[in-house]
Amino acid sequence: MSDQTDDGDGTDAVVVILVERTGGVTGIPRRWRAEAEGDDASSWLPLIDACPWDGSSRPGRGADRFRWRVHARWHGADREAEFGDADLEGPWQTLVERVREHGRPG
Repeated sequence: MSDQTDDGDGTDAVVVILVERTGGVTGIPRRWRAEAEGDDASSWLPLIDACPWDGSSRPGRGADRFRWRVHARWHGADREAEFGDADLEGPWQTLVERVREHGRPG
């Protein structure tokens, strides 16, 4: 699949979302990747837009807590956020759950 985005020239929009979870008892990172284009891509955009990409995150507290990194690329935008398990709520939780359900391990 191409990583081109719809820039008004009639090509399909492509959305790519990467989620990485690190930490935990074993410390083994887990990764998921979701890609969508065309009409399917448009269903992901409200989930991406709802996330507070520029918000500050709290450091993870306590031993063996997970850390999350989310990277999204769509419509020429490229955003990344890192946060602790305590911040995996609201829009972040919705986006991460959808990527884990509909994406593929990577």
